[in-house]
Amino acid sequence: MIIRNITLHNFQCYYGSHSLDFERGLNIIIGKGGKGKSKLFNAFYWVLFGKIYITDLGWCSTDSLPNSAKMQMRKYEFFNMKALSETAAGEQITLSVMLEILDDKGNNVQIHRSLSATRLDYADWNNEKAWNVDTAATLKVAFETYTGTKPIYGMAAESKISELFPEGIRNYIWFQGESLDNLINFRDKDTLKAAVKHISYYPYYEKLSEIIRIARGKIVALETKRLKEVNGTKGNVKSLLQKIESIRNIIAKEEQTKKETENNINEINIAITESENKMSGMASFTKLVRDYKDCENEITRLQTEISRIDAYQRTQLPALWILRHIEDMLEESQKCIVRHTEEELTLPEKKYLDEPGRSKLEDILRTGKCFVCGSDVHEGTAGYQWILNRIQAQEDFYREMETYNNNLQFSKEFSMFVGKIADYPTDLLRSVSRIDKQYEDSEDKIEKLQMQKVKQLEKKDELDRKIEEMKRKYGVNPVKQMDNVDRITSTIRGSRSELAKQQRTLETCKNAIQEKNIELREAEKEYRKLVEKDAAIGKVAETEWKNISSFLQPLCARVQENARKELLQKIQIRANQYYKRFTEHDTGYTGQVVIGDDYSIEFDPKLNTSHEDRKKISIINALLTLNQEVVGVFYPFISDAPTSNFDPVSSIYYMMGIKDVFEQSVIVTKDLVPSTDDYEKLVQSPNVGRVYELQSQLYSPQKANIGLHEISTIIKPLK
Repeated sequence: MIIRNITLHNFQCYYGSHSLDFERGLNIIIGKGGKGKSKLFNAFYWVLFGKIYITDLGWCSTDSLPNSAKMQMRKYEFFNMKALSETAAGEQITLSVMLEILDDKGNNVQIHRSLSATRLDYADWNNEKAWNVDTAATLKVAFETYTGTKPIYGMAAESKISELFPEGIRNYIWFQGESLDNLINFRDKDTLKAAVKHISYYPYYEKLSEIIRIARGKIVALETKRLKEVNGTKGNVKSLLQKIESIRNIIAKEEQTKKETENNINEINIAITESENKMSGMASFTKLVRDYKDCENEITRLQTEISRIDAYQRTQLPALWILRHIEDMLEESQKCIVRHTEEELTLPEKKYLDEPGRSKLEDILRTGKCFVCGSDVHEGTAGYQWILNRIQAQEDFYREMETYNNNLQFSKEFSMFVGKIADYPTDLLRSVSRIDKQYEDSEDKIEKLQMQKVKQLEKKDELDRKIEEMKRKYGVNPVKQMDNVDRITSTIRGSRSELAKQQRTLETCKNAIQEKNIELREAEKEYRKLVEKDAAIGKVAETEWKNISSFLQPLCARVQENARKELLQKIQIRANQYYKRFTEHDTGYTGQVVIGDDYSIEFDPKLNTSHEDRKKISIINALLTLNQEVVGVFYPFISDAPTSNFDPVSSIYYMMGIKDVFEQSVIVTKDLVPSTDDYEKLVQSPNVGRVYELQSQLYSPQKANIGLHEISTIIKPLK
């Protein structure tokens, strides 16, 4: 089966129509965070099964998305936001995905799923009140027949998709990287058992054994009934047959009780093992947990102290620290006070107050002749100007003296005030110096506390890493579980008490079955002797069928068990082949895949997360390819972010390996960088088909506030 094309229209972040063609081999879709990778992966799954993957919820049907209750996504939010914003009241918007595949018989199949919504008369388009979304999506499947292309809809279309992609295999050929642990978990062997059940040929053996077991039980019951019918007149025969039937009924009930008890014991043992693993992890890392909590407490203490000092700074700033950096102003004030003190008692300078006086100077100007030397002092002469200047100087002095005398009382009062504040600048300078020191000290404290906090955060990061390693090894977070020690201990005690009770019940059942089997053999032996002695005892054909089924049942059980062990061995061999391919360029320790006869997968604590994920993917790939080889149906392998725990180089090498595993694979990833040497080497390799890059399209870059509806994803072909 090959995917030829997928076309999206207004699907989530894809505005308008976008189409991607695919080829055999590896097809790659590259996109950084937020570019629409998961939405594209959702499109594959939605068109086939009507579901999308929502983090923390898993696969959710879009038909069941809420209209108004805000959960993870409201129903109208499934549509492209830009397309919604452009839809006017009364208009209809449609989203759709169309998938074109080539089935295992070489026939073209088109699968088309669509959903419509009508815009209501409500102002805000981004509101549930603005949309009436169809109750369910419309599904159409068109496929080739000998009479031409046949379209089918609804339940018939769903049945056709189930025929193409059986439900049990879906999660293995389409899976999110974050759901990998749910598919293969090293601590839960039931995950591998479920995978074998869903995606391998082994269940055929189980079904055959179960058919023979059920058939034998029905044949035995029918044989007894028929023997009683043909020997109804022989009391001794009828009595013996009733005894045999009664013993078999008791054995059947005891077997059922035994089966239920064994299941209970298995569940209790699993619970005890999990609890003991938790206790073992906590006991082994008590110091780690104590260090972690001490580190958390210290970080809290440091942050509290930083916040206290910061709050002190903010509350004290208006009152005191606003005075910081006013030293220059205070020094200038001090100079002003000194200058005032020096000048406050200085009288105006007595200039030109000696003889001649003002009246004689005015006489000289009036006569035009100096009465001392007889020189000319008429207007325009230097002497005339000198006389005027001297008269003006006298007037200035008398005016200054008048002002001085008028302000003398105020000056005395002001001098008293200046005397009081004369020391203020010096005192304030000392205070400001103390304020500066106080501020600098608080800043130093904050800086030191911040440095201590950084060191504690670095220590916490290291402790977090160790705790993550322990979680991988023991399957428990000791920090969260440490407070539950008493509860876990109590649970273990209760489980052990119940386990002892169930084991006693099981032992009683086994003893009862053993005793009744002895009774049954004796009764059947007695019946055979009776038949040998009395040729008139009637015989029935069911006896021969019972003998045949009695022979086949243990034989099928042995075949089934041998086939099961052989299959697990094949899975291990094939998984190691892929794991070697996925890690062939790694240096250092890589380990290997080890699978037990009980479906357990050996956990290797020395491996990092990247190698663990590659092991899990190798096992899934082994199961898929083994299944495909047996049943002859080849499915495409499609995954979103399978390499999320890989570094870029490991991602390249993983894809170099996966390209040769499946007839077709589609990998959606963020871990490839176009134009690099490794990227070019990969895309130019054989069995690498199409390559696309997801990019963001901004429709209104000139806007100050860009809404989500202004950003959509476009698809750029790279190969």
